[in-house]
Amino acid sequence: MTLFIKKVAVAVLIFALSIASVFIIMTLTGANITKLAGEVFYVINKAEKNSGCPVVYLGDSVCNQIWPQKEYNEKICYLSSNMAITTAGTYLLLKNYLEHNPQTKEAYYIIAPENLANDLNLNYTYTYFIIPFLDDNNINLLTQETKDMLDYKFGRFFVENKFIKGILRNNNLFMKIYLSHVQRKTEKKYTHRLSRTAIIYLEKIRELCKKYDVKFLVRPIPTADIEKNYGWEDLQQDINNYNLNDLFGDFMQRINYYPKDWYLDNMHFKPEILKQHRDEIRASIMP
Repeated sequence: MTLFIKKVAVAVLIFALSIASVFIIMTLTGANITKLAGEVFYVINKAEKNSGCPVVYLGDSVCNQIWPQKEYNEKICYLSSNMAITTAGTYLLLKNYLEHNPQTKEAYYIIAPENLANDLNLNYTYTYFIIPFLDDNNINLLTQETKDMLDYKFGRFFVENKFIKGILRNNNLFMKIYLSHVQRKTEKKYTHRLSRTAIIYLEKIRELCKKYDVKFLVRPIPTADIEKNYGWEDLQQDINNYNLNDLFGDFMQRINYYPKDWYLDNMHFKPEILKQHRDEIRASIMP
């Protein structure tokens, strides 16, 4: 009986070690078995290749609907993913892209006006920004203010430890448990404003584009014709106060409104609408 128990124990131990070894290898090599934030990892990898294009578009998930990241264009490289990467992620993505694409002359940040208020929120930042972007190199490119915010919201151990991030990335259950804990915290939310994160990294993008002699402008995604999508005076005031007018130009005058029934959720277009009106929508943003 004792010998049988020993054999079972050894078998269990070997099995456990085998599973752990496979998991560790997958974690350390960056395998993404859950396909978490796949659209973000896609553009990060795409940015590391020379596209040959003189123009690049970056933006949120609506921009990705209008100019899909996998669509080929010989003149424009499409690097949109979603709003959860925030302007901080856009900065890191653009920096990487410009390092690999010295031919770039113009860069456009195409985003729904309300998404400029995103400030590394508790719901999506960990999965779409921290895990895809914050390797040992990129984390040092963030300001101390941003690092402090991330540490407060998500815990430094979970922000910086590669092994822990690998475990959470590859296990939906563990990720769900972790996020349910952090999402109990309170956070400052902005409405029709520039978030602190947007202010910081728009300034850094301006410096970056000046270094590479690249023209950079922010362009608005058309929005649903509903009451909450009007009244952008506070956003304009923030643009003025933080001397960002050169990046926004006539941003406010460019905000277009389409019928509510064109949208799935007052932000994303219905597929059938894009099929019929994609060229019109594109021309309204980038005439």
